[in-house]
Amino acid sequence: MECGGATELRARYQVYAHEVTVRTSHLDLSHAYWNGACLFLYVDALRPLPVRVLVDAPPGWRIATGLDADPTATRGIAFRADDHDALVDAPFEIGPHERIEFQAAERPHAVAIWGRTTAADRARLGADLAKIVETHAALFGGLPYAHYTFILHLVPKAHGGLEHRNSTTVIGDPHAFGVANKYQDLLEVCSHEFLHLWNVKRIYPEALQPSVATHPVLRRGPSAPTGIDYQREAYTRSLWVVEGWTSYYDRLALRRAGLQGAARYREKLGEELTRLAAIPGRRRQSLEEASFDAWIKLYRPDENTVNSTVSYYLKGSIVALLLDLEIRRRSDGHRTLDDALRLLWREYGQVGRGYPDEAIQPLCEQAAGLSLDDFFARAVRGREELDLAGPLGSVGLCVRPAGGGSDEGPAAWLGATLVQEGDRLRVAESQDGGPAQAGGLYPGDQLLACDGYRVDKEALAERIGARRPGVPIRLTVFRRDELQEMTVTLGLRPLDHKLEVGFADQASPEAKAAYQAWMGEAWGGE
Repeated sequence: MECGGATELRARYQVYAHEVTVRTSHLDLSHAYWNGACLFLYVDALRPLPVRVLVDAPPGWRIATGLDADPTATRGIAFRADDHDALVDAPFEIGPHERIEFQAAERPHAVAIWGRTTAADRARLGADLAKIVETHAALFGGLPYAHYTFILHLVPKAHGGLEHRNSTTVIGDPHAFGVANKYQDLLEVCSHEFLHLWNVKRIYPEALQPSVATHPVLRRGPSAPTGIDYQREAYTRSLWVVEGWTSYYDRLALRRAGLQGAARYREKLGEELTRLAAIPGRRRQSLEEASFDAWIKLYRPDENTVNSTVSYYLKGSIVALLLDLEIRRRSDGHRTLDDALRLLWREYGQVGRGYPDEAIQPLCEQAAGLSLDDFFARAVRGREELDLAGPLGSVGLCVRPAGGGSDEGPAAWLGATLVQEGDRLRVAESQDGGPAQAGGLYPGDQLLACDGYRVDKEALAERIGARRPGVPIRLTVFRRDELQEMTVTLGLRPLDHKLEVGFADQASPEAKAAYQAWMGEAWGGE
């Protein structure tokens, strides 16, 4: 390639930036935000080299990022990344945002907030985030970074987060500060993404091996890891550890930090068990399979997803909880899942190497000092129903139907997920073994009428709600623009109630002591 003596190549390109998510970029008159993975180009040969980012921000706008400032720059405001991988792992928030700064576990932390908050909101958030940081730091014995940045976007009806090595972006409801449960949900997301700085950013499966430059303990050489291949999916059977364990500890950390009561913790657990029980796919896909199939299932959902898959986030968090309680029970309270997480950190995270998928069970057994093969065979590799009674019973808890059932008997069930799209009512999902599937109502059908009367989503719900299981209804639909009729016999919902986790009628002194060790309060207390 002829360069004509040139020593510099300058490329200019435009990027669409009007998506407010943690994965993309957004630019308007109020701020600029970017996630480097969808913004920066790279050349394979140059990936290991340091990168400088020059930011030309409007007057009065602040810059928040996990990267360090580059004091050697001769123009503009500059930041330095060790290599391309470090660059795309550090999002930027630029604007006249509010900024919170606090010290926690002997490290400086900052919070950049895009959205409206009061001084009281910010003071409260800073204090609560400090408690979360210190709680997680206590679990691992310190913090593995020099400084950390939280980027918080307050967007109506939005929820989520994305972890980075020493920063995170979280999207939450702008009204969360005024509602206790919503505020705790926001803190839970912050706790989740913060814990990821260990569990996945430093403790990771082999398939997610990052670059050498971001791990100073690794040395460059002929046999050194070459980093993530951005052109291919990374397959692992351990996403249930990456996300499931993190989802378990994010809320447990709130409890340990005194930011959530034990009653609310149990209430949220009941909600998760209810959600899991309503997913037919839990009987078709194991946790390991859900992890491995993420690229072809989780990120490519279709109308049969509910019947064929289960979330490694949801089921993974429940299995992590059960694993913790099982370790506590079998070791007479001497060991916990904390020990397994710390062992992962010592054996893999601190030395900068990925763990093989098959290492998780023996590592948990090593940490617990006992065999867990029966647990892993059923809960991780198997597809049968989880054993809830044993682990929860060991801490004096039980799962039961929540109160408030109808005095007129069980309500009828159609067995389909319906979506109202303007004046059209569409069947989005038809659950395995449900009345809709048995009666020939398919995903994609446009529902027009029930028993000869026009319906929308609300009207159909009212009419079904007035019936009882075993009653037939006549549905009129468009299927690929062809008018059809069918008779569907309404059924009994597999789970005709919500589940709740409460105190068992009786509990042994050992179970009560185990509950207190786990939840940090006396059994039976509220």
